[in-house]
Amino acid sequence: MKVNNKRLPLIDKIFLFFTCALGLGLLLSYLAPVVDPAKFWLFAFFGLAFPILLVANLVMVAYWLIRQRWHVLLPVICILAGWNVLLNNVGIRPPSGASYPPEVNMVSLMTYNVHNFKPWGYDNDPNTKHQFLKLIEEQQPGVFCAQEFYTKTRGQYDMIDSIKAVLHADDYYYEPFESVEGESAGMAIFSKYPIVAHGMVQLNKLSSGNQSIYADIKKDGKIFRIYNVHLQSVGFKPPNYAYLEGVTKHFKVNYTGTKDVFIKLRKAFIKRSAQVKIVKAHAAKCPYPYIFCGDFNDTPASFAVNYMSKGMKNAFREKGGGLSRTYNGAFPNYQIDFVMASQQINVGSYQVLVRKLSDHFPVVTELLLNPSK
Repeated sequence: MKVNNKRLPLIDKIFLFFTCALGLGLLLSYLAPVVDPAKFWLFAFFGLAFPILLVANLVMVAYWLIRQRWHVLLPVICILAGWNVLLNNVGIRPPSGASYPPEVNMVSLMTYNVHNFKPWGYDNDPNTKHQFLKLIEEQQPGVFCAQEFYTKTRGQYDMIDSIKAVLHADDYYYEPFESVEGESAGMAIFSKYPIVAHGMVQLNKLSSGNQSIYADIKKDGKIFRIYNVHLQSVGFKPPNYAYLEGVTKHFKVNYTGTKDVFIKLRKAFIKRSAQVKIVKAHAAKCPYPYIFCGDFNDTPASFAVNYMSKGMKNAFREKGGGLSRTYNGAFPNYQIDFVMASQQINVGSYQVLVRKLSDHFPVVTELLLNPSK
């Protein structure tokens, strides 16, 4: 490696400037999981940019390796300084399928933001609905948790009866948040095992779909609780998505579009900060082993996800591999759907099913209840 700094060519000086700037950005992103955005929200934006900053620093590593300069240590140190954050975003293993043999304490779980059983950005159509049902039937989860669940009281969009039929499950808990005559939308938990109690943890106004519901489920004499969670959405409208597309594809930036995106993101960061505290406080009083799952609308390098995962086993961290992308929409195109289990539960497997039906991909895990020590 070359160590003489006095004769850096101009191109190296330019790259050194970007190396320092990008390294600083990456270091600031490590503060996002630990600094509450309700107290100081700026770091949350660096956390959102973590994947981009990570890739940019890897590019700097490659550049300095090619140049054979000691400056390669700068991005390497910055990357290694956030090793824990890195492992929450990147699984250093292939994605795992089933790893436990079938046994009485095993529960398979699917969590899925079904987007009202329609493709992203489109109206309902029967073909897509049938594909949703076929996917659920193929997977046969013991517990199925759905966000943005849409149903009618009768007809082909009576999704409650349809899912009960494909799962061969009679027990369910459905909480509607928006209702008009004959149809509604909300959150649902379906179970092949008896649901002995259920309830709602209110996170927002009652007409909002950003809530949490839970069900206490009994399997082979053991009771565990499932929290189905849908944290605060960003609330982007079509003009916001169009603006972001223009920025990423054509570098078209303007003050009004940037300000609108910025304000919506900031409000969502702060609201999710409050919501995770409500869910965690409720779970702290739970007498059973419990599981958080659902659409968190935030990334692994965020305060909301980090706070929720304290004392829990993150299914992706335990068994996931590579970059777990669970969002099928335009932004944020990251992992925003999670499964987390309390310490009495082991994670057997983790998979993201890349089926482009909703604006999310379903996450499927196997969980071992009360494992023998």
